Amino acid sequence: MGKIKPIKVITPRIVQPGERRRPWLWLFFLLVLGVWTWQVFEFGRQRAGFDVGRRDAVEGGLRERITELEQERDVLRQEAARYERSGQIDRAAVVDVQTEVKTLQDERAALKREVAFLKSLVSGGGSNLSIDDFRVSEVDENVYRVELTLSKKTDDATTVEGQVLLRLRGMEGDIERTLDMQTITDGRRSNIGIRFKNFQKLRTDINVPDGFVPVAVEVAVEPQGKGFKAFEQAFDWKVSDA
Repeated sequence: MGKIKPIKVITPRIVQPGERRRPWLWLFFLLVLGVWTWQVFEFGRQRAGFDVGRRDAVEGGLRERITELEQERDVLRQEAARYERSGQIDRAAVVDVQTEVKTLQDERAALKREVAFLKSLVSGGGSNLSIDDFRVSEVDENVYRVELTLSKKTDDATTVEGQVLLRLRGMEGDIERTLDMQTITDGRRSNIGIRFKNFQKLRTDINVPDGFVPVAVEVAVEPQGKGFKAFEQAFDWKVSDA
């Protein structure tokens, strides 16, 4: 009998779970995934209009504009500071002018009072009339009482008749004004009647308008007939205690 050859049995290999696959498959898979991801990113960027170069150009233009605006701001600040200094100088000049005007107005008022006083001396010698006991007292808000005594300097029995007018001189802002008797009595009276042989006490209430600053009260005496001459006399505005 011939020799029997042994038969080699080949068993198929069974891949067990968790067995390690070949590394090149993983590399290929990651390469494909990266290419796909980049294509998706490029597609989205193009659809959204995103352009890095354009973005850089826009940002550069904005930076230049910001620089220009900052320079304009600095120039405007310098001009504003210059105008502010100029305005301060102008305001100081206005204050000086106003002070000078006020001084001149006070001097003018003093001269007018002096002239009125001299007129009263000259005319009073012929009329033999004089004003005494002049006073101003406050009655209410903006309401004042003016009192004075008008008398003769002679002992004769002649009766003095006529009228007395009051005027209020003062400042309304920077303007010098003189208010007549109708204005300061709200139209109640235009004069004070006089009739006496020796003397007569006169009294009347006057109203000072808002914003008006009294300086002096001018008293005009206008007797009737030729025996006494008319005269005027000014009294500084001084309010005494009631």
